Amino acid sequence: MTRTVRDGNLGSRSGRAGLKTSPSNPYWLVLAPGQAIGYHKPRKGAGTWRARLYLPESRSFKMKALGTADDFRDADGAAVLDFKQAQDAADAWFKECASEAARVAGGELAHVGPYTVADALKAYFEDGKRRGVKGLKRDEARAALWIYPQLGEVEVAKLTRRRLETWLAEMADSPRRIRARKAPAKPRNFKTPKEPKPAPLPPAPPATDDEKRARRDSANRVLTILKAALNHALDRRRVTCTGEAWREAKPYRGTTKARVRFLSVEDQVRLVNACPQDFRRLVKGALYTGGRYGELAGATVQDFDATGGTLFLIGKGTGEGKPRRVVLTDEGQTFFQELTAGRPAGELIFQRDKVKRRKLKEVGTAWGHGDQSRFMADACTTASLDPLGFHELRHSYASMLVNAGCPLAYVAAQLGHTDTRMVEKHYGHLAPTALAESVRALMPKLGLMDKAKVVPLKVVGNG
Repeated sequence: MTRTVRDGNLGSRSGRAGLKTSPSNPYWLVLAPGQAIGYHKPRKGAGTWRARLYLPESRSFKMKALGTADDFRDADGAAVLDFKQAQDAADAWFKECASEAARVAGGELAHVGPYTVADALKAYFEDGKRRGVKGLKRDEARAALWIYPQLGEVEVAKLTRRRLETWLAEMADSPRRIRARKAPAKPRNFKTPKEPKPAPLPPAPPATDDEKRARRDSANRVLTILKAALNHALDRRRVTCTGEAWREAKPYRGTTKARVRFLSVEDQVRLVNACPQDFRRLVKGALYTGGRYGELAGATVQDFDATGGTLFLIGKGTGEGKPRRVVLTDEGQTFFQELTAGRPAGELIFQRDKVKRRKLKEVGTAWGHGDQSRFMADACTTASLDPLGFHELRHSYASMLVNAGCPLAYVAAQLGHTDTRMVEKHYGHLAPTALAESVRALMPKLGLMDKAKVVPLKVVGNG
């Protein structure tokens, strides 16, 4: 509809005053094929304008209230509309619906109104769930804590670099969060009432250099989530801005600290010997494969290929990394052959001794979420080792490969990484030593040098 349609009944106050009341059905005037404007006349008071759009796909109508008619008050173009203004409002709504339908037909979710940061995050997380992005629950929790409260209602087009940098600085200077324990659903009744524990002191803002580095590193991670969501909105053309505001907002530098905790071979033996029998098998599996806890807990007998000497690892969830076949050493092959011999193909390789779980009220043998934490803590105490998590067994496996001179690309393939960036970040400092030893051992002697004429001086002590 491009021009104003004239009508003797709806176009003037006197014409509308002569109409009969229409409590259920408005008076409709067709403006264009499938598009109409309606006037609803109540028993008392001023009438209201409505727009109607026919949807041929569903063979139904879509309607919208436009505003009050100027039956008794002069039109203001917002709440009170005359006949022409009502047509203009209807025409704008028809165009909005057409744009919305075009985006839906193109595979995009339609959005009406200002596009906020919260809308961008919602679309980004929905797309991540569809693609199976790992770590999505963690990112959603961080966004709920730091992004939604401060920036959720801000329009993406109105974001500025200064606002983002101020938000980043406030987040970096804030105290770290402490996870509160959930209160039991049913309080326990003690014969002798226990004295309530004093409330823990709230954490203080970061004071030391290490605390400041850690808080800035956490702030950078949240900024990465925000930038990813905003770039997703920009890529899907849901915003019309250029994205300079968040591209120019730079993260803190020098905050990432690579993990350097690796167990020596001697410490690995001490740890294994300190474990109970069922957990010992799981720890050995991690040291032979570098697998994550979830990957090993879900591995079945059929995942071990005795002919090729490999173990197929795939996590229970989408956050466990990509599926891969880990090449086993001779010692690793012997371990898995003994562990899987004569067992059904679909049976879990690593199983617990029968344990009764309180929540499930049943006896099971599978390793569940978080079962490894207590066993690792007890084993470290027994072996006189500093506390470490199960994931550090994976780091120990990778460090042994790097120290043995294995190329970083092969290490990345064994760990399930798509490239060597994570390997270089965590184990790159080990590579120069292995590189030097490999070059000196493998490089052939050219025989181009004459007999050395320089003899190193001997250092003689004073005594």
